[in-house]
Parts: sequence; C-alpha cells; structure tokens
Amino acid sequence: MRVPRGRIAVPLAAIAVVAVAWAPAPVANHYSDGPGGAEAGLIRVDRGWEFVYHAVRLSRGALLGTDGSALDRAREVWASRPAAETVDLRYLDGPFRAPVPEGGVVPRNPVVTPRSRLGWVVEGRMDTGPRQMIGLLDYRSGAVAWRLRPKRAGSGG
Repeated sequence: MRVPRGRIAVPLAAIAVVAVAWAPAPVANHYSDGPGGAEAGLIRVDRGWEFVYHAVRLSRGALLGTDGSALDRAREVWASRPAAETVDLRYLDGPFRAPVPEGGVVPRNPVVTPRSRLGWVVEGRMDTGPRQMIGLLDYRSGAVAWRLRPKRAGSGG
C-alpha cells in the first residue's frame, strides 16, 4: 500500500515547526540556571525567543563576548583576595539577592542589580571559605555591576 507524500509531509512539517519554535527554550533555560537567572523554563517558548532577542542585541560589539575574555577581565578586577576563579554567563531578569553558601561571607549589600539582561557571574573564595559569588560583570560593557564587600563585624542588617 502506497501512502501519498502529502500525508507524510504535512505532519512532518508540523513537527518541524513546533521543534523550531521550541528550540530556544532549553538554551534560555540553561543560561538562566543559577543566581539571578530569568524564569525561562523548558515550556516557556516566549521566554526562549526573548532570550534569543537579547542575546543577539547584546552580542553586537560586546566587550566580554566569550568566557575567556570574561575570565581575563575578572582576574584583572579580582587580582587578589578574593581572587576570581570562574565566570558563568547568566540570562538575568533584574535585581536579585547574592547567594551566600554556608560558611560564606555575607555581603554588605546583598542585592545585585545587573546592567543588562546578560552578565558574567564571577565566583571565587574569600580567604579559607567556600567558593561563592564575588561579583557580576556586564556582558556588553565589561563593567563591574556588583562586587562582594563583606559585612562589617557587628553591623546589624
């Protein structure tokens, strides 16, 4: 029995359209995973395409377009204690609280305010403590958007 091409092509085309429409969602979800990450989710097709829009727009002329350039910049800024160990690109949704691991240093100002929707989360160690977020670099300009400044001993909040 022979099946007409139209009966196969139409369902395959529909599947391809759905796959292409959904494809940015897992990518956006990956870059949203972590401190300050946007609420993208695997089923938020709209947020996936929003991520693509911001990534393309901010990538034009970006100073820190690669993890290598971002790590070099982080090591310039955090050349001593705390020293920058890693950078991780994040798709951001706005201000967020800097995470503090158990035994980590509590920041004087825990609210991180990104300059744009893409930023490099910088991690390092304060003295002998655990690795934690020590800064945020703006993806496009390379500017320091936030840095860890330890809370003074005896200060209340």
